[in-house]
This record gives sequence, structure tokens and C-alpha cells, in this order.
Amino acid sequence: MLPRMQDAQHSHATSARSPADRPRARKEEILDVATRLFAERGYDGASMNDVAERVGMRKASLFYHFATKDALYEAVLNRLIERLATPLAAVYASEGSFVERLDTATDALASAISHSPFTARLLVREAMDWGCVIRDKLLDKVLSVLEGSTAFVQAGQEAGAFVDGDARHLVLTTVGAQFLPFALGQLVERYVGSDPFDPAFVSARRKELRRQVRNMVVKAPPR
Repeated sequence: MLPRMQDAQHSHATSARSPADRPRARKEEILDVATRLFAERGYDGASMNDVAERVGMRKASLFYHFATKDALYEAVLNRLIERLATPLAAVYASEGSFVERLDTATDALASAISHSPFTARLLVREAMDWGCVIRDKLLDKVLSVLEGSTAFVQAGQEAGAFVDGDARHLVLTTVGAQFLPFALGQLVERYVGSDPFDPAFVSARRKELRRQVRNMVVKAPPR
């Protein structure tokens, strides 16, 4: 299909939106497509041409939203991190016991990661490659999420709700348990015989994560 025809079809599909909403919706669509391409092919393997073609727009129109490939990649990663950071910060600042908030945080993180088949994969890839975006532009934001989780665990330890030990190691172990099954989707599918993003698997995984994190973090009541 020619780009002009694709742009026309998209314009018709979005005509019900207000003029102010259309650029935001288009930008989100671009980010969705770019997230998948970067996760599948890596930064070097995905081009702006690929993104424009998948979205169904001219390359010039893509550059209107994102001036460079670097800017697009940074926006993709920043959005993924925000989707993890925002619900966790809300849970840590909420009321309730430490155990209740631990369960809620576990569920929130599992939901955020399993919502998109590409979140864990792309963030793990970027962290392993130690790319310039995470290293030079988003590292402080990532560390802020980790430090917020560490502060929550330490507060729970001081209150006697959580086991003693190095809070950072507890956080790292939890991060690994949350991310790896969804980052290694093809391996997990062959191991368990189910797509890790299937709703039934996600529900079972969330339940099991809650149990395992509790066993690891929550202090057993005295006998």
C-alpha cells in the first residue's frame, strides 16, 4: 500500500478524535511500533524506515514527531521506565501494612512488565549492552526506581516486618524474578509449554511471584 493511502486511512480512523488528541495518539502509536522493533532487532537492527513503514506513514512525518533515531529510542525507553516507576512509587507512598504494600508492589510490577511482550526484553537488552541511552540519559531514573524499592525494604526491616539482610540484594533478586521469565519469552514458552504473555500464565505467574517474594522478604511470625 502506498504511504499516501496509508496516511489517508489512518486520518479517517482517527477523525473522531479531537485535533488536540491526534498528535498524542499518533506519537503513542509510533512508540508502540518502535518498542517492538527495537526489542526484536536491537537498536542497530531497527531503522526509522522500518518504523515509518510499520506505522503506515511517511518517513518525513516520523521525523516531525522524533527528529532522530536516538530521540525515538530514548523516548521508547523512557516510557517503559515510567510505566514501572509510577505505579511502584504510588504503592510505596500509600497506606497499609508493609506486607500489604509488598503484595501490591509485586502485582503492580508484574502487571507493568507483562502488559507488553517487549518491556522486559528491551530493558534487559539495553542494560546488558550498557547503551549510551541508559548509561548517559536514563541511568538516574533507573537508579531512582531501585533506590525507592531499597528504601521501602529498609523501612520494612526497621519496622520488624521484613527479614534482616542486605536490602539491595533482596531488590536485585526480586527484579530478576520479575523480569527474566518475560525477557526470555521463547525459552520460557518451550519450558512451560505456554506463551508467557498468555493471560492464564500471567495470572499464575503473578500469584507465584507474590508467594515467593513474601517468603523471601517477610519475617515469619514468632512461634
